[in-house]
Amino acid sequence: MNCLSAMFKYLLYILNIIFVAGGILMIVVGSIMVSSIGTFGSFSDSVNAQTIPISIIVIGCVIFLVSFFGCCGTIRENACCTTIYAVCMFILFALQLALSIWIFVENENFLNTMNDLVNKAWSENDSANGYPMDALQLSFQCCGKDSYTDWGTSVPASCCGYTDRSRTCEAAIYTTRPPCISKFNDFWSSNTDLIRWSSLIIALFELAIFIIACCLASAMRKQR
Repeated sequence: MNCLSAMFKYLLYILNIIFVAGGILMIVVGSIMVSSIGTFGSFSDSVNAQTIPISIIVIGCVIFLVSFFGCCGTIRENACCTTIYAVCMFILFALQLALSIWIFVENENFLNTMNDLVNKAWSENDSANGYPMDALQLSFQCCGKDSYTDWGTSVPASCCGYTDRSRTCEAAIYTTRPPCISKFNDFWSSNTDLIRWSSLIIALFELAIFIIACCLASAMRKQR
């Protein structure tokens, strides 16, 4: 293998290691988001809230696996494997770019949808629906839809972080809790900002890896 091919090989190997770390990071971020939603997942409409973090976890797993096997294939200097790897990376690039564009375009609508979800949780906060406001207040340490005063004089135990609904919530605790609609909106706003910019950066890296992998596969074929 000539000097240029060797340079492509080790550059691709280094980028793959970075991508393995990037895949792990996406899995961690998605898992943290799912964990933050917590027991709110029992609410029937929570599937809307879980769509993005689950998508991030899936893409992170795929990136991790493709990059890991890409590292192995690059070291073995197999032109066929490297070509297949390049095709997989291009598909990942297309998916990642589509996700980034979708989040950029639909970000405002998505945040509005999340606000509607809180409004629906408030209006359907009964035993038949599993008290979704309780789950939301426990997960995000908030109280009330727009303020703790929404509850009047009957503030639920979940406003104080108690899972036992029979407990009394102390004013010293619930008066310091932010409203759930703003806390939920802030949570999604900050996380979608992180996801859309990191997804765009990762997509550009994937495009670079695709180009380098194609060059390396071509060099391997010429050498043979």
